[in-house]
Amino acid sequence: MKKKAGMLLLVLISILFFVPVVFTLIKALQFGNKIVTFRQFFEFLVTDYTALKYFWNSVFYASFITIGTLLLSFPLGFLFAKVKFKGRDFLFFLYIVVMLLPFQATLLPNYISLKDLGLLNTPWALCLPLMFSPMSVFLFRQFMSNIEDSVLEYTTLETSSVFKILWYVVLPQTKEAIVVLLILTFCDSWNMVEQVMIFTADKEKIWPLSVMLQKIPKDAVFAGSTIYMFPVVLIFFAGNKILSRAMEKFKW
Repeated sequence: MKKKAGMLLLVLISILFFVPVVFTLIKALQFGNKIVTFRQFFEFLVTDYTALKYFWNSVFYASFITIGTLLLSFPLGFLFAKVKFKGRDFLFFLYIVVMLLPFQATLLPNYISLKDLGLLNTPWALCLPLMFSPMSVFLFRQFMSNIEDSVLEYTTLETSSVFKILWYVVLPQTKEAIVVLLILTFCDSWNMVEQVMIFTADKEKIWPLSVMLQKIPKDAVFAGSTIYMFPVVLIFFAGNKILSRAMEKFKW
């Protein structure tokens, strides 16, 4: 009985999250007195395509940040998981502490660093803070901890190249972690708002669509919202099965 009640509660919660999405899709197919029409999409994509430029800004930021995070966090995760050196555990502990800090706690140091480097009001101001993500390093470290040390020791008999070890041994066993990272990082960077308003306050033309939704014309706002949701929904459903398998392998 308790199990059925729990399942019913989960279904109800799922419906609550799903209703706004369905409502947006329905409203996107309405224009004036017409109930089923693609006129809103035409207005957004063709008639007034200003907001479309910000959509491509979002695509650039999310893609660049996701790839950069992967390239930076993958070797660092291996370092903390399999390379033994003095102070490793303490350094990883600091990573955990930083990961637990809210965005507001690191806002001022990031702002000062970007200002000193002359990167405020540039695309780098939005990319760099998110690319150096402690959460991504933690994710890879936990997955790579499952790799047997004997496998790595055997590989070192064949090659002394760290890059070959990462490519031929570690990478195939962390595919699920990579997919999880791609999904989480893409969604996080796709929806960034605070960073944009603070780090690029004076450069509106490089803003992503996440902060420009309010400026979409009223007769195309639901179409714009639907297009804005599409990449995130697509990437989630594309990697849903791998995401489920990854959660089973994750070492807590």
